Amino acid sequence: MSGRGAFCLALLLAGCGDGEDRAAPDAVPLPSLPALEDASPDPDVLEVTLRAHPAQKTYPGSEPSEVWTYAGTVPGPLLEAKVGDQLVVHFQNDLPEPTSVHWHGVRLPAAMDGSMAMQSPVQPGQGFEYSFTLKDAGLFWFHPHVRSDVQVEKGLYGVLRVRGPDEPTVDAETVLVLDDVRVNADGTFPEYLDDASKMMGREGNVVLVNGAVRPAVAVQRGALVRFRIVNVANGRFFNLRLEGHTFRVIGTDGGLVPVPWDADTLLLAPGERYDVVLIPNGTAGARLTLWNEPYARGHDSGSAEPAPLASVVLGAGPALEGRQLPSAFPVIEELPSAPADIPIALAEAFDDQGELTFTVNGKTYPEVPPLMVANGSVHVLGVQNESDMDHPFHLHGFFFQELGAARLANKDTIIVKAHASLNLVSRFDEPGMWMYHCHILEHAEGGMAGELHVE
Repeated sequence: MSGRGAFCLALLLAGCGDGEDRAAPDAVPLPSLPALEDASPDPDVLEVTLRAHPAQKTYPGSEPSEVWTYAGTVPGPLLEAKVGDQLVVHFQNDLPEPTSVHWHGVRLPAAMDGSMAMQSPVQPGQGFEYSFTLKDAGLFWFHPHVRSDVQVEKGLYGVLRVRGPDEPTVDAETVLVLDDVRVNADGTFPEYLDDASKMMGREGNVVLVNGAVRPAVAVQRGALVRFRIVNVANGRFFNLRLEGHTFRVIGTDGGLVPVPWDADTLLLAPGERYDVVLIPNGTAGARLTLWNEPYARGHDSGSAEPAPLASVVLGAGPALEGRQLPSAFPVIEELPSAPADIPIALAEAFDDQGELTFTVNGKTYPEVPPLMVANGSVHVLGVQNESDMDHPFHLHGFFFQELGAARLANKDTIIVKAHASLNLVSRFDEPGMWMYHCHILEHAEGGMAGELHVE
């Protein structure tokens, strides 16, 4: 059977990777994300020690798994800072293989980015100091950029929340870290992925919110509640719907948006973040379901039934009154519109030998020729998706804006739909070698990546 034929058969047998997750236990309260001790007495410096090391975690239906963690937990810690702070991270690698820390979405010096373009991997038993100023408010996350498809799957990820001067006043704020994991009954992680799993990205049989299966989030009726949401999964897209409610979107990857908008569903590709508020309403004690709705992202996907992710439990106390959803935030700079001058073509195919390939501009990384731009210049990336499925395009070190979009937002990760293109404008004002890639991690590690050199 040809590679393509075997792939199509695998899709039919696997239901295109949209299989049901394992049965959930009784709902547990949403786990909070741990903090790290700040070693600096300076209120404008956050100085922490971050250790990557193995630990154990038990997933439903499995024996205990050896997971790889930041500071012993999955998810890892939540780092809290404000715009203008200096972040100093003393990183220690106590894993059995090399790793690094990439600060996803953070604008920082290239030497601190953690990618292979600028940093040698941190060897086992060795350390590295990451130190940079936090320029932007928003929700960011950190993860390895060495064998990221394996290391993130094993549990290496954490969250960075940076507050700015224009934060909305809310009654409650919760960070939701969305993930999944594919784990065998004996607790091990599958080492081999078939072509269907490589093509769609690894989707797990256990779906997690803050490391728990179908947890419960307690809220007060009538309160103004803010959810900061990040998708850290290898390949799974999350299409969120909260029954009986609409999300007011107030921010994306790069922070608050000037004009919020309402959305019945919220689609997050791997690597994306959204910042939303809502006012819960309903009967005291009611349990609302946060659903993951099907989404057709290519290769006959999207046929699964809606799957429950979490519960939102309405408190029994009296409802708050008079809360209003925010309708505007300060303006952000709108970059100039222009025709695309840097073409980036994303493709996937089976080669003449039946091997699955992932390419940028016809080449597989690291054979992709680097893109060259001048420091301080503004360019438009013309990102063309030549494949039969969606790809989340991620750019390191810079925000971009989608030209022609209905809403102005700073992004670092965006879905490029199958056989479609986007024009993304960015100002390249930090010298160095920066990576861009599909954020389906199996695609990035398979070669759908490139470098952009700012000189």
